[in-house]
Amino acid sequence: MDYIVPATCTETEFRSMWAEFEWENKVSVNTTLANLSAYLTSLLASTNMKCLTPDKALEGECGFMAANLYAKSIFGEDALANVSLEKNMAKPDSPVTGHIRIRAKSQGMALSLGDKINMSQKTRQKKMVADPRDRDHEEIALRGIRWLVLQS
Repeated sequence: MDYIVPATCTETEFRSMWAEFEWENKVSVNTTLANLSAYLTSLLASTNMKCLTPDKALEGECGFMAANLYAKSIFGEDALANVSLEKNMAKPDSPVTGHIRIRAKSQGMALSLGDKINMSQKTRQKKMVADPRDRDHEEIALRGIRWLVLQS
């Protein structure tokens, strides 16, 4: 999203804006990715948002992940997202499930971010190879996570 830039705010500022913003758009996770971190990396890339949740809190494999994301538009409008993901650890090839709650002051911002997420999920699924067990795309996403961590 060209008009969205990653931004930073404190946890207190995030909570304050979350309570203040009127518009919410809830998007269901619809993916074939089987790795929580790979999905989060893909989401960050498609929305151009910044993950505010510390890397330490995102490490490990426990079957669920929660993260807060933040960005600003070039017009100064704030956009928040709360990502709640889960995975059935008993089935290693099962896809990530969950939802993303987006909040903004304007309906347009909340809806456009939701549309972008839905579109990127559909596009990603169309790009999948014929064999859904092929997880090369997840390894690429994990490399992206390592690169993002090194850049921080």
